[in-house]
Amino acid sequence: MRGLPPWPEGRPLRAWQRAAVDALAAHDGDAFLASATPAAGKTTFGLRVAYDLLSSGRVGRVAILAPTAHIARQWAADAARYGIDLEPNRPNGEGPEPPDRDGVAVTYQAVAAGPAPHRRACAARPTLLIADEPHHMGEHAAWGTTTMDAFARAELRLLLSGTPFRSDNSPIPWVEYDADGLSSADFTYTYTDALLDGVCRPITFLPYDGDMEWTSDGRRRRADFSIVLPRQEDARRLRTALDGDGDWVRRVLIDADAKLAEIRSGDHPDAGGLVVAIDKAHAMQLAGQLERISGEAPLLVTSDEVDASARIARFAGGTQRWLVSVLMVSEGVDIPRLRVGVYATSSRTELFFRQVVGRFIRRSPAPRHQMSFLFLPSDLVLKTLASRIEEERNHAIELRPAAEDEGLEAPPERRESEPGVYEALYSDARPDEHIAVRTLPGENLSLFGEPEPVKPAPSAAFVAFTQSTGGAAAPAPPPTATGDPSSSYQRREKLRVERSRLVSIRARQTGEEHRAINGRINRAVGAKTVANATLEQLQRANELLERETAKGR
Repeated sequence: MRGLPPWPEGRPLRAWQRAAVDALAAHDGDAFLASATPAAGKTTFGLRVAYDLLSSGRVGRVAILAPTAHIARQWAADAARYGIDLEPNRPNGEGPEPPDRDGVAVTYQAVAAGPAPHRRACAARPTLLIADEPHHMGEHAAWGTTTMDAFARAELRLLLSGTPFRSDNSPIPWVEYDADGLSSADFTYTYTDALLDGVCRPITFLPYDGDMEWTSDGRRRRADFSIVLPRQEDARRLRTALDGDGDWVRRVLIDADAKLAEIRSGDHPDAGGLVVAIDKAHAMQLAGQLERISGEAPLLVTSDEVDASARIARFAGGTQRWLVSVLMVSEGVDIPRLRVGVYATSSRTELFFRQVVGRFIRRSPAPRHQMSFLFLPSDLVLKTLASRIEEERNHAIELRPAAEDEGLEAPPERRESEPGVYEALYSDARPDEHIAVRTLPGENLSLFGEPEPVKPAPSAAFVAFTQSTGGAAAPAPPPTATGDPSSSYQRREKLRVERSRLVSIRARQTGEEHRAINGRINRAVGAKTVANATLEQLQRANELLERETAKGR
């Protein structure tokens, strides 16, 4: 087994990470659940465990399971910093990774679609499984079943959670439950702990009330968020406030942009903002509103775009003001410069809400004071979630009728369609009372941070918005953020792209089929297929193709 380089001196473990490593070392079982608040450094902890087990020879490979392809690639990029070579999003059809790699980083969905290659890889080499946000295995029963099948022979299973598990009837693999259906993590690091340690930013919630007017079932209705409504009308009131063309959204976006401008004009000039939308159409509406308000087109990212990960990386490393997204930035995405958010989605589950909040509490090296701000509707459910977001609790499997969840709201990427039944007519917005809860260390409900006064948008900003015909010229696009060029998986990707180009040239020169050329070159370098070629074999193959193309026919 190849040796790993020394752990970088510039990346020492935090106190909680060292404590978690010690707790894992003293743990007797073959599964370990670590729960740490978003932005605390779960990835670094997981990779340190992988580094130690690979170095000691206890495992010969690492398999990372992640919720999305973007997060899987992010894991691989982070692992490369420590000399751990993971192949991100390797297709199931290509089989287990070649032995010159330290493992893979793939999605739960990929494993569910084809557990066989992962089962074979576990049998071939002792494997450490790291399951990132394992609640996904509980939400999708098939994902949990196939993951248990694929990694039944794993040497150790490390489960990393940053958000509370959903309480439902689907147990999460390798999590033990008592007779009452309760479970607890083997190691816990709360947001309270992270704030006291200076690891995470505090956040202030800025709820906005307003008067909403809509029609449903042939009746005209009007209410603000203080009025208790039947469940269906309550959901319609929220969707009326979030209507992309309504005044509620416009006012909140104006105030959020003013808050971002205030932060950027101070000691955080590259601070960014994130708007979480309901679906793609809604995101496009909000992006248009923001462009007219700020004079700069925001970056729009949705999950169906093939280059979504690259665009998020460019935003993270750039200076662009706003990002508008649906699901791509709800979980696990690392953009430390996010300081202002607008919660403009109809999703009201605690899990999703906490995931969004987690995007704003990751500290950056500067400035010293880093309060973040999240603008949200004064919807009672959302205000309740905000007020207890730091409540530490155990995962409970509750037996409840499935019908209880019906009719609450559409999932984040799908809006309820009610032609002829529901129509948003009008909305306006006004700042509501702050949500700022103070507690002492050790209490369940922890600190959101000292509240700062909500500053209404300057009248000049509103006048400029209402009178503008397009706003100021958009600034130059932000610089492109590039990954570590020395990462093995990135070099392999580059070599494969170059190989495809060389094979095409050779095919034009000789009239051979691409398949025949690839087969001949693979035999020459001792590779079974291009997908299973080692880095050295890929390099030798390209050198051979370069010599052939240089000679021509």
